[in-house]
Amino acid sequence: MRKNRAARLAATALLGLGTLGAFAGTAHAEPIDYVRIELLELHCQKNSEGDHDEAYLKITDVNGNAVKVWPGGGLKYQTMGTGYVRSMADGNGSAALILGKQQARTLTLWDYDSTSGDDKLGATLVTGSEVGAETQWRTVEGSGGVYVIGYRVIDI
Repeated sequence: MRKNRAARLAATALLGLGTLGAFAGTAHAEPIDYVRIELLELHCQKNSEGDHDEAYLKITDVNGNAVKVWPGGGLKYQTMGTGYVRSMADGNGSAALILGKQQARTLTLWDYDSTSGDDKLGATLVTGSEVGAETQWRTVEGSGGVYVIGYRVIDI
């Protein structure tokens, strides 16, 4: 119980919602219960161009900004070709993956392009109410590519 409360307080601080002004006049309001999107795997069923794509994943944060979450470790993208499967675990450190159980975030997969604008490979909406469900497998399509994103929503 104490661990979950500490995690919620940490999540609140990360999201910038923990100021006294934000809670003024809400003495009887229920605290927001937070969850975390845990990225698992990316499967390429069909790459969008040539022999491979340069894939990366963004998520909308609490302010509606698109934040890159995968790949982590300072990489711009991961090379993906038809049949490739990549772990997405290195993207799980982002605070943008934390949301309230009543909130939603959009995961958007992109193909990096150094000579023109990046191509959108598809998007999916993830809701905090998916907490505790089995692993979710969402197919996203765009620019001729077909990918499957695997994730879970876990209680923090």
